Amino acid sequence: MDKKKIILDAMRELFIEGKAGSASVSDIAKKAGIAKGGLYYYFRSKEDVLDALLEREYSDIIQSCKSIVESSNENAISKLALLLRSYRSFYVDASLDEYLHMPQNAALHQKSLAQILSALSQVISKIISQGIEEGIFSGEYPQEYSEIIMSVFTFLLDPGIFPRTAEENAMKMKALADLLEKGLSAPKGCLSFLYGQ
Repeated sequence: MDKKKIILDAMRELFIEGKAGSASVSDIAKKAGIAKGGLYYYFRSKEDVLDALLEREYSDIIQSCKSIVESSNENAISKLALLLRSYRSFYVDASLDEYLHMPQNAALHQKSLAQILSALSQVISKIISQGIEEGIFSGEYPQEYSEIIMSVFTFLLDPGIFPRTAEENAMKMKALADLLEKGLSAPKGCLSFLYGQ
C-alpha cells in the first residue's frame, strides 16, 4: 500500500471530522495507522501534509477539466463553455474549503488558487488559439486573456473572499463576457453561457 496516500487520506478524514485544524502530527499518524516516524519519512511537518493534500485535491480537478476538454471535438466556444462549467461543478470538501479561508491559512489558499490559475489558463489559452484558427476569435494575447478569465473564476468569484449575491456574480460574468467578446473580436452574445443565457 502507498503510505503517502494513506497519510493524505487520513488528513482528509480529519478535515471531514472537523479535527484537522487542531490535529498534531501524532494525530495524523494515528489516524493513518502508522508510526509518527513513518509520517516523517514522507513529510517534514503537518504543513507539508496539508500542502500535499491540497495539491492532490486540486490536481484531480485540473486533470478532470483537461480530460473533458481534450475528449471534445467541439469548436472553441463550446470547449470554453464546457471547461468553465466543468470547473464550476467540481466540489472541494466544505471543511477543506473552510480551512483554506481562515486568515492564518492565506498562504496555502493563495498557493492553491495559483495552481489552478496556472494550469487551467494553459488549457484556455489553447482553446482561444483554436478559436483564432477557426476565425471565431482574433487577437494577440491568448495566454493573457486566459489568465484574466481564470483570475475571475479562482479569485473574484470565490465566496470565501468576496461574499456576493447570485445577481452580483451574474453582473461580474456579464462584464467578463462583454470584455472578452470585445477583446477577442468575437460575435456579440457568443459568451453568454458565462452568465447563464
